[in-house]
Amino acid sequence: MADDIITSVVAGLLIAAISAIAAGLWHQLKNLRSQIADEETRRSEHEQLMADMRRGCEHEKLVDEALRTLLLCKLEQQQDTMVHDHHGVADNDFKLRAQRVYDAYHGLGGNGHGTQVNNDIQNAPIAPRLGGKPS
Repeated sequence: MADDIITSVVAGLLIAAISAIAAGLWHQLKNLRSQIADEETRRSEHEQLMADMRRGCEHEKLVDEALRTLLLCKLEQQQDTMVHDHHGVADNDFKLRAQRVYDAYHGLGGNGHGTQVNNDIQNAPIAPRLGGKPS
């Protein structure tokens, strides 16, 4: 009879211990699943953010390209004005305005043709002052 009681107590203790271990493992499993889900959410949000940033960079490049083109057009327009309306002569104010346009153009990565256009403007004879003397 005492052996039956001891066996029952030991069996109960074993069942309680195994149940406690199983409950602990179940709790750890739930926590890991939650962490995995959180990590997947973070990874998805990160991928979305990176995609948005790439689109933003592409958009910024397009805007820079468009602005460079507009600035080059302005330089060409200034050159055309100098050649046709001012007979190839430019005053200092005209040259300064052209240089400012060129500096913005060059700051956006523009080179080549715009550089030549600006050089033509900067190397043009300076308009004479009112009295006929060159400035």
